[in-house]
Amino acid sequence: MPELRELCDKIEQETASLREKVSARKWAELSRRGFIYNVENILPGIEELYALFQIAGQELGKSAESNAPKTIDHERELNQLITSLGRNREMEEARIRKSQEKGLLALAETITVPELYSDLEQKTLSMLLKSNYLAERIRVFERKKEPLMNVKGAQRNVLDLLEKREIELQNLRKKYEDTRKNFFLGLVEKNTTSDLENDMNELARKLETQTALMKKSMETYKETFTELERHNAELEQKTAIIEETQAQMSGKMLDVMTALKKERDYAKKIVMETEHETLQLRNTYSKELLGLQEEKMSIKNALGEKYEKQLGELKRDNKDKTELIRHFQETVLGKERKIAQLEEENLKLALIGKTIEKHQKARETFLKKEKKQRKKLK
Repeated sequence: MPELRELCDKIEQETASLREKVSARKWAELSRRGFIYNVENILPGIEELYALFQIAGQELGKSAESNAPKTIDHERELNQLITSLGRNREMEEARIRKSQEKGLLALAETITVPELYSDLEQKTLSMLLKSNYLAERIRVFERKKEPLMNVKGAQRNVLDLLEKREIELQNLRKKYEDTRKNFFLGLVEKNTTSDLENDMNELARKLETQTALMKKSMETYKETFTELERHNAELEQKTAIIEETQAQMSGKMLDVMTALKKERDYAKKIVMETEHETLQLRNTYSKELLGLQEEKMSIKNALGEKYEKQLGELKRDNKDKTELIRHFQETVLGKERKIAQLEEENLKLALIGKTIEKHQKARETFLKKEKKQRKKLK
């Protein structure tokens, strides 16, 4: 599935670009117009990311593998984030329009909701981190389907190990998200802060009520019990001290809540940055392992081709030499047969020569006898 690799590259590029835009400035420091501009700047990228994951989900749906990554839940979360950002942008635009109609535009620019802006920033960064993580899972799954990695079962150990680690990390991440939601960033912390504020307000109301009743009692009985003026003065002094202490306590508690909120935002940022760095390290580690695996397979295939070529050349050379030896053997056998024929012919010629020699001697003897007979007749 070569198209999945291209989709993963596009997703990673889009998430990197969006993260750079989102992290350019803290959203809690933005004005209303700055928030609107920022959302309008990143919303098309998130919609493009949503479309890319839809295409990737369709491509993964064509696979019959049961362990193929699922994108449907992530697509739902992306859609919710797009809806939330769009709705908040429309609300801020509506507030600016209303303030402009009332002639309070300058005042509206100074009134912001930093907690809401910061929360949307953290949700966006978290979604980008999840997108990068899911793209890496899709990449590893797609690389396992390549023919290069299917030569032997032992060669898939690295990818199988990565898949197991990804499943463990996914389960751990889910537990971590639930824990963080319930005990760090979730309802428990919000309820704790809210309960603390409610308790403080309740104590303040009770204190104010008791103070008012005390003052009223003092005024009622002041004329009748003049001898208690000194005690009343002391009581008023104590009441003033209590009121001053209450004011100091309220200020301190407000400072504590502000510090806790700042620490919470800072902890969120540290967690997001740590997760992002961890994911980058995992991506680098996975790419290096896959690159080493591909390089090893490429070297093995190259050496196999080289040895097969050399073996073919040696076989052809051996065949040629065998043919040459066979030709030499046939030539030698032909020479030997020819030599045998020549020896046989030499033997025949020798016999013929001896026969001719005998015949010549008999002829000479016959001629000598014939000459002697002719001399005798004369």
